[in-house]
Amino acid sequence: MKIYNKKGFVAGIFWIILAVWSVFLDFNSPDPNGLVRVRDTILSVFLLLLGITSFVRAFSKRATKEDIINKQDERNILIRYKSKSRMLDIAYGFLFVFMICGLIGYKLTANIAWGMIFLIPGFLLGLFLIIEIVVNIYYEKHV
Repeated sequence: MKIYNKKGFVAGIFWIILAVWSVFLDFNSPDPNGLVRVRDTILSVFLLLLGITSFVRAFSKRATKEDIINKQDERNILIRYKSKSRMLDIAYGFLFVFMICGLIGYKLTANIAWGMIFLIPGFLLGLFLIIEIVVNIYYEKHV
C-alpha cells in the first residue's frame, strides 16, 4: 500500500500510540474516582478514533486530495487567520484580567501567591507584545 499523506500517517501513529499509552495507564493504575476513570476512557477512545481515522486517510488518494484542497481553500485560510487573530485578542484580554486580579489580590492580602498571579500573566503579556513587535517589523520589511 502506498502512503499518500505522510503527515497524516505520522499523526495517526502518534495518536494511536498516545491512546494505547493512555489505556495502559488506565489499567495499570486505575483512579479510585469513577468520574476520572470515565473521563480517561472517553479520552482514550477519542484519541484512538482520531488516530485510526488519520492513519486510514493517509492511504487513500481521494482523502488526501480532499485534505489538500481543504487546506489550500481560500475561505479556510481566511477563517484560520481570523480565528488565530481573535484567539490572540482573547488571550491578551485574559492575561490582562488575570494580571489586574493578581495585583488587586496582592495589594489586599500581601500574599506572594497573588503576586505570582500578577507576575506570570504580566511576563506573558510582555512577551506576547515583544513577539508582536518583532513579527510586525519582519512583515514590514519582507512584504
